[in-house]
Amino acid sequence: MLENTDALLSLAEIAAAFAGFAALVSVIRTRTNQPGEEAHDILRLRLIISSGVVGVAAALVPVGLAGYGLDPSLVWRLSSLLFMAMGYGIIYSFVSAYQPVRGDFPPDRLAVIVSTSIEVLEQGSLLVVVLGIPIGNPGALYVTALIGNICQAGFIFVRFVGSAFSSGDKPSDG
Repeated sequence: MLENTDALLSLAEIAAAFAGFAALVSVIRTRTNQPGEEAHDILRLRLIISSGVVGVAAALVPVGLAGYGLDPSLVWRLSSLLFMAMGYGIIYSFVSAYQPVRGDFPPDRLAVIVSTSIEVLEQGSLLVVVLGIPIGNPGALYVTALIGNICQAGFIFVRFVGSAFSSGDKPSDG
């Protein structure tokens, strides 16, 4: 078995929690009459849930592959390749869903900067593992990518919660 199994299972639980809490927030959130804000919140919700599902799957894949008795370096390479493919699927899905509503609301520039920065770290860690570059422990690099995935989901979750419960109106003076 892999030495990182406990960490992977814990990360799967955290990723699942983000997806679940995002779904819960979407049910109890404050509704708005502004279609742009609604569309933005739906995009954020989709991003959090899909990132959570990918995080769970990516955390469990190496555990499953290791159960077949594969060499650990092969387990990490295959897992990293699958994780990268799932990550690119999320990016493609988000961009496709964003195109029809582009211009309906201002982009969340902070979220774009933070998410892109974390994505570079995540993809870089996975690429090092896939290519077999001997600059670090493949398991540690994989866990780093998973933590990056969870940090992205967490950041977008915080932005979603802030948006979902803001009234959008200025308080009145009387």
